[in-house]
Amino acid sequence: MAGQGCENQPLGIVVLEPSSSSAPGVLEQNLTDIRDRGIRADVITYDNGAGERLAESGVRERARMLSSALLESDCDYVMAARGGYGASDLLRHLDWQALAKISTKIMVGFSDISALHAALYTRLGWPGLHGPMPGSTLWGSGPDVASLLEFLSKGRPWSGRINVEQVSICEISAELNGTLLGGCLSVLSNLIGTGYFPGSLSGHMLFLEDTRESAPRILRLWNQWLDSGLLDGVVALVLGRFTELDGDQDEDWLVQALMSRSPCPVFRSPDFGHVAPNMPLVVGSQARISKGELAWSLN
Repeated sequence: MAGQGCENQPLGIVVLEPSSSSAPGVLEQNLTDIRDRGIRADVITYDNGAGERLAESGVRERARMLSSALLESDCDYVMAARGGYGASDLLRHLDWQALAKISTKIMVGFSDISALHAALYTRLGWPGLHGPMPGSTLWGSGPDVASLLEFLSKGRPWSGRINVEQVSICEISAELNGTLLGGCLSVLSNLIGTGYFPGSLSGHMLFLEDTRESAPRILRLWNQWLDSGLLDGVVALVLGRFTELDGDQDEDWLVQALMSRSPCPVFRSPDFGHVAPNMPLVVGSQARISKGELAWSLN
């Protein structure tokens, strides 16, 4: 059941596990760190009586948790404790008509949480904060967590920047501008063709990352983006880290292969992915690439 709410504390957060559960002790320790920084954090816990998380009873329980965080809490931010599997199970169970009537809630997380970011952006136009999660062992004391906690404690407007390097050989203008959208490539690929992902990405700047995939699987997923026409009008593609790749090809090989198959300028960045630091990026923010840097802002 939920803990105390965030009434009269609009910059509080609700923390829950909409996908997989956290490693023992990790979330509790990092919640202490969050609260020590003066941020009010409410926790909605999974009812173990619901059984296995991926069973239908578990899906209903996780959907209840997420619905409670989005619809019943007065907090502005809903933070996933970690990713894993199962976020896309919840999308058909959300009351989208009710969500359309409330003020914006910003979902915080990455990995499997990319499904929630994409759905909330597509259906409601809500931004999403792609960044560290306190139930993950990647949460630490680096600049990514520091930036995230500063955003949550001070509120909007937000802005941030990451380093990028152009890997495509095409000439580009001095500056590229677009709306930022992205997250975990394999998770987002599974939403293509549904009502939870845009039918057109024209004018968008994509940022993508993944982990524990193989180059052939990533390229097979990328064919879906290409053949669906989704990349038509995309301003730029920014590739984050693709870590722990299976198979014979390494990350550098994969980046070059994706570049050769992409119809837009391609960049890479060491600053986000299933790594630390995983610098915050905001889905739905306005982004600019210039002079080796991607800068974004959200009012």
